[in-house]
Amino acid sequence: MSKRSSFVAAIVAALTVMSGCTSAAVSGPADRSSDALRESAEPTAPVATPAVPGMRGLAVRLRTDVAVGGQFQTRITNTGSEAFVVLGVSLDSPGFERLPFAGRRATFSPGATIDLPTQYGAAFCAGDIEVDPAFSAMQVQRPDGTTEELRVPLEAPDDIVDRIHHQECHALALAAAVEVDLGEFNSAEFDGEPVLRASITLTRGTNSEAIALVGLTGSVVFDLIFADDNEPPPSMPGDEDELVVPVVVGMTGRGCDAHVLGETKQPFVFPFYLTFDGGEVQYGVLEVSPEQRDALWSFVQVACA
Repeated sequence: MSKRSSFVAAIVAALTVMSGCTSAAVSGPADRSSDALRESAEPTAPVATPAVPGMRGLAVRLRTDVAVGGQFQTRITNTGSEAFVVLGVSLDSPGFERLPFAGRRATFSPGATIDLPTQYGAAFCAGDIEVDPAFSAMQVQRPDGTTEELRVPLEAPDDIVDRIHHQECHALALAAAVEVDLGEFNSAEFDGEPVLRASITLTRGTNSEAIALVGLTGSVVFDLIFADDNEPPPSMPGDEDELVVPVVVGMTGRGCDAHVLGETKQPFVFPFYLTFDGGEVQYGVLEVSPEQRDALWSFVQVACA
């Protein structure tokens, strides 16, 4: 199946913005509605904490973290001469709700470096809230059995925490402006190949502008395209509250490859692209329910037979 290509340049621009940090803010309705998203959730600014002797914390984000969602890795290094055990970690940042300590127990001998999955709480998006200073809060057990709670400054050379905050706030604002839902799958044929037909429904939220669904992309396994190749792209005028767009799901050229099926981390990530009154492209990702994921895996068995 071939994908639509008329909006490639706009998509590249949108992805470039989304891959940056908060200083490269996405403009449009998503930004204008973000201030009202979490007005009641005001964080307490943390007190500056010096480096903790013998410990270094680094924020990294792996492909598996993106696939799982809601987490990154705290890469802890024992830079001292004495072993310690980390019992749990938690992100401590003014930009996020603080979660309880969690994660697996890990022993750090001198010089050891271990990645610990770290979940983050809801993002605080009202006003000009920053994510820095960010810390890795840890429950640590010393060799004599005593435990203590520490706040280790969290290094983020790739602005990981800042980028996560930007993406979370953008997603919240976009969801407030318009709800985008993927409907039930139905088996069919398209150009002689087995496919799944469905629909994407846009339901107006807080936004009052014309909303256009200008593009869809699939994953490494599944293509996702418009069922009707009409121009201009499907849109919802400002005086309407719902738009239903027929779509087709099929296998990509590599989708039936055993290596691809076995190694892919994000088979169900289906990005969509919107514009509000013809403005800049806004990026979002369709939510795929567990039932829909089961249907897609069942479809693989049929399409790749």
